[in-house]
Amino acid sequence: MQLSLEEGAWREEVLGHYNGAIRIHEQLLEQPNVPDRIRVEAMHRLGICYTMKGNLIPAVNLFLKLLREFPDTEPFSQKASHNLLLLSPESNPSDRSWFQDERLFLGDLALVLDGALAHSEISSATEVVREMLGALRMMRRQLSGQDLQSVDRTLQAMESLEASLVSSRTSGIRNGWMQSPGRSWMLDRASLFAPDDANAAVAECRDRLAKALVAQDAAEIRRQAGRAARWADPVVRTGRDSLTAGYLKLVQESTAAVALRASDGRFREARSIWLQSSRTLNRAFGAFTLHVPGLADFPEEIQPELVAVLTGVNDALQTIESTDVSGDPQALVSTAIERIREIEGRLRKPVDPKSSSPKTSGQNALGTQRLLRWAEDWAAVQTTLGAGDLLRARQLLKPYEL
Repeated sequence: MQLSLEEGAWREEVLGHYNGAIRIHEQLLEQPNVPDRIRVEAMHRLGICYTMKGNLIPAVNLFLKLLREFPDTEPFSQKASHNLLLLSPESNPSDRSWFQDERLFLGDLALVLDGALAHSEISSATEVVREMLGALRMMRRQLSGQDLQSVDRTLQAMESLEASLVSSRTSGIRNGWMQSPGRSWMLDRASLFAPDDANAAVAECRDRLAKALVAQDAAEIRRQAGRAARWADPVVRTGRDSLTAGYLKLVQESTAAVALRASDGRFREARSIWLQSSRTLNRAFGAFTLHVPGLADFPEEIQPELVAVLTGVNDALQTIESTDVSGDPQALVSTAIERIREIEGRLRKPVDPKSSSPKTSGQNALGTQRLLRWAEDWAAVQTTLGAGDLLRARQLLKPYEL
């Protein structure tokens, strides 16, 4: 158990492989008769791994559980209390990023299992199934309702598959797996994503691909291009004509072209294509579509105003992060809140049914809700800045970075 704990810590701290570390700590915690000193450290490290991945809800739940079950275990109870102070205001029950991330991971494992069974590689298939089981058992502890039912059904199917792998009838096993509802659920990525989620994730992939181009890291370029395609696909395949879908399709095509040339060592050509595609994206869609979720929630006529407001918020973040003390982030945030409230007031005015469609009324309602959320977030930033906590203010503004 001590060796497992050390291996998980090594993956987390040295390699930065948080998924691998999570699975090791989960498997350790599932064992019977784990000594309290090992259990507490494994719980704490598991919470840190989730935090580093941005999966705040399971991280908060683990730190709370640690304090509830082991209140006097130092230094971990003290660390858990400190982490909760940092994380609790940011955790949101509607945040499903961790769930989406695990579903993506399971989908990748399902494709690996397809290949292992196709080539009758029983030992590899068994290893993959066990990894799936570990991920599913972790997920079910954080879920409820329909999500939990889906995970439970898939977990039962995978346990049956694990038991059947001891036989030598690989063809029958493979046929059963290919028709399995569990496999379909793992590979059903279309239900995972809303355009907002895809937009933010693809923007992150673009940033990482650009850095990999500088480093001439062909493997990382291919990986980020693949991730961008994986996030964009479900939105693009809906066939709905929208700016978000158009943007994602253009990113998908451009990253694929860059990855193809990087794989052949043609980095200069890849950089030229990336530069041209970036210019096209910025010119066609602007910063709002590239980085800020919820484009479809606002009428087109107010989008330029929102870009200007968000640029001011981004300037506030840059001021906080810089060493230049001449800027005043609190004034910038105050101005942004005033402008947002003015825009929100306009959106609240009744829509003339003769000159507007039902879509416009629904759009205004969604836009109003989103603007209220922005104003609340930025008011919290004001309070934090007033208390002199620049680190916390920076954390609150990061989601609005352009």
